[in-house]
Amino acid sequence: MLPGFEPPHISRIKAITLDLDDTLWPVWPTISRAEAVLQAWLNEHAPTTAALSAQPEIKKAVRDEVNNRHTARGHDLSFLRLESIRSLLLMAGDSAQLAEHAFEVFFAERQRVDLYEDALTTLAFCSQRYPVVALSNGNADVHRVGIGKYFRASVSAQSLGVAKPDVRIFVAASTAARGATHW
Repeated sequence: MLPGFEPPHISRIKAITLDLDDTLWPVWPTISRAEAVLQAWLNEHAPTTAALSAQPEIKKAVRDEVNNRHTARGHDLSFLRLESIRSLLLMAGDSAQLAEHAFEVFFAERQRVDLYEDALTTLAFCSQRYPVVALSNGNADVHRVGIGKYFRASVSAQSLGVAKPDVRIFVAASTAARGATHW
């Protein structure tokens, strides 16, 4: 414990905010699986793009270029992923119109998470006692993941336009805990 820090008494807790990735499930196995599903889709629908995407140095360069081009959207991981897919498609000479479908393939798999063993029990316990708000810089969707019933609301960097540690996302979570349903 930090010197001079005294945690609040449990009776003062009015709501709970939870991050999702690496709090309720391990994120990197989920992302790796989603990338593999996307790669398989590209192999079938855009083989030239798939060949580029299979080269880690090219994929990283494209992601870096997209991130640098869209610094104002750095909080929106879905947008950045979609634009990276679109850039790879264009670089390969494939149709950019495939980007949205390719992204949805990735995103659907990204929502298929393997919860930590005690996550559901903990969510059930907490949500019976307090308003629980998901507060994430990521792009997981508690409803698509299948755990939405445990949350009063979900506040994400993508929907709010700012990421943690910006104070506005915490204010939004506090407001949501008091009654709003989604940001």
